[in-house]
Formats: sequence, structure tokens, C-alpha cells
Amino acid sequence: MIDLHFWPTPNSLKVSILFEEIKLLKPEFEYQIVPCSIGTGDQFKPEFIAISPNNRMPAMVDHQPDGSDSAISVFESGAIMMYVAEKTDLFWPQQPAAKYEVVQWLIWQMANQGPKFGEAGHYRRLEDD
Repeated sequence: MIDLHFWPTPNSLKVSILFEEIKLLKPEFEYQIVPCSIGTGDQFKPEFIAISPNNRMPAMVDHQPDGSDSAISVFESGAIMMYVAEKTDLFWPQQPAAKYEVVQWLIWQMANQGPKFGEAGHYRRLEDD
């Protein structure tokens, strides 16, 4: 079972979309949402910082990563998506050309498109003030 520490931010939403896509293809894939309210400061609680040292959404804990009992925590949406895609053998090609095509676009989205959408949202809010 995977715990997805979640608040409806753009980065959390993209991870939850991937999780739902995986669940459609692999119904045995199990996860649960663990709400983490950034409006009330849940992301600053020690138990969350232990999972996500940069205190940002999303973060996840895989309680049985390889059938063992030792949990793995992963933070940052790109890292979570890579981890879960690789774990489930979905959306993560093994052939180098295809794999790095996916990696390139994932990193591009994380470093370019995502931040630009965030900036646009910020300036739209300022415009309303």
C-alpha cells in the first residue's frame, strides 16, 4: 500500500492522475490519500518533514516497496511519478531511446511548464488585487 500525502496543488494532482491511470490498468495497485493541509501548516509538522524534507506537496510512502516490510518514502512529483511508473512497469519504457524520451519530457515539464503555469497563476492573482 502506498500513502500519497496530498493537497490539491498542481504537483499533487499530476501524481494522483498517474496513480488513477495505473489503477485502471492494474486494479491491484493500491494507494490511499493522506490529506496534508498546506493552509493550516501540516507540511511543517515533523512527521511530514520526515517524509518530505523540503516540506512541499506531494510526498509518498510505499510500505511494501518490494514485498519487504521496509518502507520507502519519496518526495517531489517527478521522482514519485518515476518511482511508481517503474514499480508498476507502466509508462516507463526499458529501451534506452524510449526511456529517455519520457525522462526528457518529464524533466522539461518539471523545470519549465510547471513553473511557468505557477507564475501565470501568481500574476493573475496579483492582477485581481
